[in-house]
Amino acid sequence: MILPYRTRRILKRLLVAVLILFSVALALTVCWFLWLQRYVVYTEDGAKLDFSLSMELPEGEVVQPPTQGATIDFIYADEQQQTGPAAAELTHFTGYYLDVSAMKAGFDDIFEQIALLPDGAVVAVDMKDPEGDFYYASSFGHAAKDVDLDKLAQVLTQLKSKGCYLIARIPAFQDKHFFLDDERTRVPYGLPRDGGNGSLWLDKEHQCYWFNPASDGTLTYLIQIISELRSMGFHEVILNDFRFPNTDMISFPGNQLDALNKAAATLVSSCTTDSFAVSFVRKKVDLTVPEGRTRLYLQEVTAAEAASLAAQTTFADNAIQLGFFADTNDTRFDAYCVLRPLEMAR
Repeated sequence: MILPYRTRRILKRLLVAVLILFSVALALTVCWFLWLQRYVVYTEDGAKLDFSLSMELPEGEVVQPPTQGATIDFIYADEQQQTGPAAAELTHFTGYYLDVSAMKAGFDDIFEQIALLPDGAVVAVDMKDPEGDFYYASSFGHAAKDVDLDKLAQVLTQLKSKGCYLIARIPAFQDKHFFLDDERTRVPYGLPRDGGNGSLWLDKEHQCYWFNPASDGTLTYLIQIISELRSMGFHEVILNDFRFPNTDMISFPGNQLDALNKAAATLVSSCTTDSFAVSFVRKKVDLTVPEGRTRLYLQEVTAAEAASLAAQTTFADNAIQLGFFADTNDTRFDAYCVLRPLEMAR
């Protein structure tokens, strides 16, 4: 059957009109998805749209993820303002630690315990928690509200006046505020959830996210915090829980222990001086601790395990570079550096 000429022209025009409408609809759909991208928010349950987000750019430059080999600004302490010992060599010690739980309980007992310490004692103090709250006026994050920071500042001043060797303890890779404050640019610094469409894995036990130890941005952030603490007069920083989270729900390509070894080497080479140390806390002796002014502290181990764990290290002098967190006065820990709760100083 041959269609009339007029019918063929009408059908041709209809086909052209349909093609034009399809092309316009496709272009509008693409533009719609491009426009929606600005409202995409990644959560522990995957990606979702949040139309309440403001699209106005903040003043200043938009933050970009650091690139490989980016220059890092260091904050160095004024040597004339530092107090306490500044020996070029690490020494063996038996000291104490002041944790967040003790500070929340009140400072009256803490001041009494500090008064009993001998001059030059070694004291470690928690200066940041896994949620990302800082226990001092930091330029990098939130100031904690559950601890009297003015009283803590007085504690540090009193310890300095006694010539104490001051150690700051901070979480190595746990944080929450860091990622929530600027989620879009900081997501690449964290550990993504396996199969989570790019969303970060949330540690529900500690209510925080975890940094990726292999990220340059992670190391830059830690180096900046360590430099700030050094400028405050601390002689050592301990990176607590220097590990990956114990879960199979994260996505990380590569060997985790190799990434930790590389991160440790970078931090020690970038931050240590002849009077400042960077140390790490683990539960077992498997980290290749780099050469330099550094220690490896072990936690959640018994006194009966101390000697066998010490035999697994490669330190030239375990009495100086191997340490333990202990909650007893068992003397088997005293062959190495040991930190006990400050309340045991009574």
